[in-house]
Amino acid sequence: MLMAAALMIFAPMANAKADETADFYRANRMTMFIGSSTGDGTDLYGRLVIKYMSKKLPGAPQFVTTNLPGANGLVAANQLYNLAPKDGSTIGTFSRYAAFEALWNNPSARFKPERFNWIGNVNIDVSVCITWHSAEVKSLAEFMSRDLKIGVTNESHVNILNNLFGAKLSAIKGYPGGNEVNLALERGEVDGRCNISWSALVSTNRNWLRDKKIDILMQFSHRKLGDLPNVALVTELATTDLQKQILNLVLTSQMMARVIVAPPDVPATRIAALRKAFDETMQDEDFLQEAARLGAPIDPVSGAEIQQVITDMFRTPPEVVREFQSMVGGRL
Repeated sequence: MLMAAALMIFAPMANAKADETADFYRANRMTMFIGSSTGDGTDLYGRLVIKYMSKKLPGAPQFVTTNLPGANGLVAANQLYNLAPKDGSTIGTFSRYAAFEALWNNPSARFKPERFNWIGNVNIDVSVCITWHSAEVKSLAEFMSRDLKIGVTNESHVNILNNLFGAKLSAIKGYPGGNEVNLALERGEVDGRCNISWSALVSTNRNWLRDKKIDILMQFSHRKLGDLPNVALVTELATTDLQKQILNLVLTSQMMARVIVAPPDVPATRIAALRKAFDETMQDEDFLQEAARLGAPIDPVSGAEIQQVITDMFRTPPEVVREFQSMVGGRL
């Protein structure tokens, strides 16, 4: 009897909150800030997600997208944090590295990442280290002990392997982009490449895998990809607390490859509705089929999990952050 009475009392309250949320979204147009130019990966994922997420939200609101490129995601993040309405009518997506700019105390990062409401992450972007078949590197031990020329556009991963774990890799710089590094591999100018996205490798260089042109030696991740069950994790190299803490910071960025974010101080019921709509979108068959057609891998992380990852990141001792910066060369 008591249980039934309690249900009778609380059920109308829950329904009222649901109705209030639906009424709000039905009456308000949604805005999505996209922290990149039109046509790149951040833009593609952002527009794809809101196309389906709008249908999952109570009230099925319409979305308007606004591209705010600049400063590696900081322009959009600052706008979302400081100027956007804090009522649940505005969300955004921006570079994973924006949160790290705040960690480095960059004065241009005018926000506290832990106060954002993280709605979810669409894809975990695992990076791998590869060598061209002619280098004849077949094991992680060989990769870590050989003098190898690694083509880079960003030498952070090479610096980490050298400075933290004693590898002997030489970062070959001067390439304007990843495509040029790939051509250098094929021409024999370099022996390998690190910090290449597995999803990009599969979508743009599948022939390398098919024809066994490369050897995959390491994946930068906390957990092994289903496609790479026999490839070592970089975490397997860590033996000290400092090494583990620094790697946690590196790998955090990959957990946030395609984030969807809301401003701080949004009512909890609307954050719950946004997260629920995001989670349902990630399971939507039409969404998954369109993502596959676009070559956009989907490997989601819940908003609650991202929120905890960010909280943990900003509990990192300052001395570890300083050591991390010195090892990666200042930036990820």
